[in-house]
Amino acid sequence: MRHLLTEPQLTNIRAALSWPFNDLPVEYDYVAAEVRGIDSDVLYEILYSEVAPVCFTNLLAAVPSVWTGFDPDSLRIMIEQRLAARESSWFRRQLDKALVRWLQYNYGYIWKEISSRL
Repeated sequence: MRHLLTEPQLTNIRAALSWPFNDLPVEYDYVAAEVRGIDSDVLYEILYSEVAPVCFTNLLAAVPSVWTGFDPDSLRIMIEQRLAARESSWFRRQLDKALVRWLQYNYGYIWKEISSRL
């Protein structure tokens, strides 16, 4: 999905949406405040199609590697690499479609928390 956001805006939105994947209690009011004003459909797409596929493993780890927040620039690079791989491979697109569905199901509570505060 192509967004009508500048690169700095997109980087900030992705960074804000990555907060629920940290190993600290999530301040959903903060996350919502950071993304307020952006269309909710766009936010949902960014959350589950871009941010969650890169960040969800942090929640699954016995000892998470990210405790206090993902570095916005590193996060941007990881997401862009994943999107490029998805774009260049039919198999990767299919695999990622299945992953996104699984993420929407397992981490649906994240969107409910954010959207209830928008």
